[in-house]
Formats: sequence, structure tokens, C-alpha cells
Amino acid sequence: MLNHLRKLKRDVRGVAAIEFALLLPMLIALLIGCLEVTFKIWSTQKAEKLAVTLSDVVAQSTAVTSSDLNKLTGAVDRIMDPFPFGADKGKVIISSVYWQQDDDAPKVNWQCSYGSYGSSSQFGVEGADATLPDGFTLNEKDNIIVTEVFYEYEPIAPGLLFDTAAIYRKAIFKPRLGLLTADPGC
Repeated sequence: MLNHLRKLKRDVRGVAAIEFALLLPMLIALLIGCLEVTFKIWSTQKAEKLAVTLSDVVAQSTAVTSSDLNKLTGAVDRIMDPFPFGADKGKVIISSVYWQQDDDAPKVNWQCSYGSYGSSSQFGVEGADATLPDGFTLNEKDNIIVTEVFYEYEPIAPGLLFDTAAIYRKAIFKPRLGLLTADPGC
């Protein structure tokens, strides 16, 4: 009997399987974590691209209409693909901020939004004084186009390693071909 126990003590068959079984949960957690971080970064980059693209296209226009903005926001889902950007997952707000001569502060001339995600513009509401980012200066008679993207990122395995995250990105462009202060009627 003692001899049999000595042989069993020296037997190394199955050690690799046991080590693998012990490491498997950590390897799976590492894989899911890497995927989550990658997808979160990717969705943030997509939101950034969406904000820049919409601001840039609007800033290249000589005039903007409600129809033009509806066509632009129709491309939102394709720009954010493969991330779902339905009305409940995200929101895009395009604003024109203008500092009229002899006014005390720049004002939000007009705003158009796409989606009903529960966020409001961080630049202010239409007709009110604009809240500009720290360090950003706007001179009298200057106009800027601001696009804000709000997106709710849903993790691959919600609650396992990460929770739902709110992504906010903005892009600010100066119109190239004139002022875009006329309300498009959104």
C-alpha cells in the first residue's frame, strides 16, 4: 500500500489538465476584458468620427436647411456601424453658435437634434447664451458649428466586468463659405 502511494505521488499525468482548469477562468476574464476595452475604444472613435464628419459637412455649406440636416443625420447609423445608434442609444445635436456685434456673449442661434437619448446640449439651448469650453475664445461676428454626440455603450457582457458607459464627443468647426446663422427650421 505504501509503495502504491509513492508511485501515485510521482505520477504527473493530468497535471497539465489541472493547471489549465485552474487558469481557464483567468484566461476567459482576460479575453473578455481585452475585447471590452477594444470595443469601448472603437465605439469612442466612431462617436468622434461622427461628430467631426457632421460638423465638417455642415461647415462646408453656404446655407443649411432642415432637409439637408435630415439627410446628414440619416447617415448616423452607417457611420456608427457596427454599433447600434438607434433613438434610444444615442443622440446627435448640431448647433450654430454666433457672437453678434454688440452682444454680451455668444448665443446659440439654432439647434437640430437626432435621437431621443436623454442628454441635452452642453453648449446651451437655442436662443440662450452659449457655454463655451474652457480656453475656447470666440470673437464678435464669429460663427461656429458644433456637433455633439451622446452614445450609450453597451458592453459585450454587461455587469460581468464593465457597466454601460456614456460616451460624449464634440466637434467644433468654423463655417468656410459664410455665416450659417439662419435657422434651418428643425
